Amino acid sequence: MFMVLLLSLLGLSFATQAQSFSFLAYGDMPYFAADSALLQQGGKLQQAASNTEHQFVVHVGDLKAGSEPCTNALLQRNYRLISSLTKQPFIYTPGDNDWTDCDRKKLTPRYDELERLAYVRQSFASKPVALSDFARQAKQPENQRWLEGNTLFLTLHITGTNNGRRQILLSDKQTALSAATVRDHNNLTWLSQNLNGKFQAAVIFFQADIYQQSKHTSACTANTTSQCDGFKHYREQFSRLAEQSDFPILLVHGDTGPYCVNSPSNNLWRLNAPGDYQHLDIAKITVDVTANQPFAIEGLLAKQPPEVCQ
Repeated sequence: MFMVLLLSLLGLSFATQAQSFSFLAYGDMPYFAADSALLQQGGKLQQAASNTEHQFVVHVGDLKAGSEPCTNALLQRNYRLISSLTKQPFIYTPGDNDWTDCDRKKLTPRYDELERLAYVRQSFASKPVALSDFARQAKQPENQRWLEGNTLFLTLHITGTNNGRRQILLSDKQTALSAATVRDHNNLTWLSQNLNGKFQAAVIFFQADIYQQSKHTSACTANTTSQCDGFKHYREQFSRLAEQSDFPILLVHGDTGPYCVNSPSNNLWRLNAPGDYQHLDIAKITVDVTANQPFAIEGLLAKQPPEVCQ
């Protein structure tokens, strides 16, 4: 179980410089009036978050339901809601509901997904954030990095719908597939550029559940664009990095229903964050590498750890 994943994996190299602190993470909200009410000023989640000590808040994408059209007004309204949850700095990384799925046939109006991605970048990935050593990737500004003490934080634009490679209904298909390949390249470049220092821990945020079972065994590449797994190379890269690192790494994502945590490989953990109308909560994550578990997780409303991912 997650509770027994011990610090012995890490050795004692960070004992003198470790710092304990907490942050909040969730995603896949708000979808309906009920979760909007929880996040509004005076709502249960807003009050719980405001009364909880934390350094920053991260939303891992899907700021609206997939059944709602991706209008400017809706995206802006919901972004204002999630970004004003508390007075602490706020970080957002895009989800498939926010752009890749905006061309669904049942939506009115429908949008070209690449046009929506450009809008999301222009609207929500252009401003600095008041966090230590905060930076955005020049070629992909929704990719962000910052430090809290000696813990590194990164966002990567990894989205659902097979990482933007499935259900391309209005955009030029070849253009959209080429854009997905570029995003992968930028993501892996951002990861390698930043995850090469001496840290006490690292936390990486993205939207897609890269551990959901795929029907395909081949990784998607520039030359393999159909019947492929858009997340395989990320799973493999995260496992390699964790094995090579002398500090623990936590992945935080959304996209699928379970609110759960597990350890896919040695020195690597992943949290499927609350949200998605099934678990209307926000996770408080405490980083403390001197404790029995480097990442302690508890729901603000549930007041208990998540289940173990199956």
